Amino acid sequence: QAKSINMGEFKLTAYCPCEACSEGYGRHTHSGKTARSDHTIAVDTDVIDMGSKVKIGKKIYTAEDVGGKVNGDHIDILFDTHEEVEEFGTKHKNVKVIRKTKHKKKHTKKRKKKRK
Repeated sequence: QAKSINMGEFKLTAYCPCEACSEGYGRHTHSGKTARSDHTIAVDTDVIDMGSKVKIGKKIYTAEDVGGKVNGDHIDILFDTHEEVEEFGTKHKNVKVIRKTKHKKKHTKKRKKKRK
């Protein structure tokens, strides 16, 4: 079961593996994962924890990267091509962080063995 935390409105930008966008990192991310479109986002880790699942619109992304220009309420979404980056531009949307709720374990008493 997952619970979401409304983080409010964020500035959304886009990046791709090209030299200009990725500052030479390509698909290498801060988390060590390989960046994938429709999956990887760059975040400010003071705002969103690395590895968090983040819902933007109807899509869920994973915070796997950081960016030099990604500060505060700003998320950079990975796309495969620079053309897609330019088409995306800059947007402002509501963002939610998905948190998994921990299932409470039922406390069971251990039965004492009867002595014979």
